Amino acid sequence: MALKTYGPMAVDWEQRIDFDRLRRERLARAKALLAKSEMGALLCFDMNNVRYLTATHIGTWAQDKISRFTLLPQNDEPILWDFGSAARHHQLNCPWLGERSRPGISLLRGAMSPEMGGLKTSRKKSNSNWKCAGYINNLSVLTWSSRRCSSPCSARASP
Repeated sequence: MALKTYGPMAVDWEQRIDFDRLRRERLARAKALLAKSEMGALLCFDMNNVRYLTATHIGTWAQDKISRFTLLPQNDEPILWDFGSAARHHQLNCPWLGERSRPGISLLRGAMSPEMGGLKTSRKKSNSNWKCAGYINNLSVLTWSSRRCSSPCSARASP
């Protein structure tokens, strides 16, 4: 018998790539490693890690913008903050995220001056989301890049 030579494209006449299983198992691996750690959550800014946890992608043009990020809380589902139009796209086309795709606040990699209040507004919105979910005061942050993993540090958010 010959080897199956399924192509990489999804089709309706054969079971090829099971994308739902791919998403479930990737997230389950991350959740299992998080559960073994002492961290309360995992906060990811690297686009590859955001994609791994949320199965979302908006193109390489956004790779260095630091405007999309994901929080994976201990014993919970990932929350994605993205560009406003992308967040809406995810709400419409990524049913596995449910209502957990939210518009973020772009600080344009430091182009906004502190006087504009962007960072303060961003922190306030993030803190209110995290407080509602019960993560403030129990939030450990791991800067997880695709090349290296730094040590966890304690993050304290002011109200």
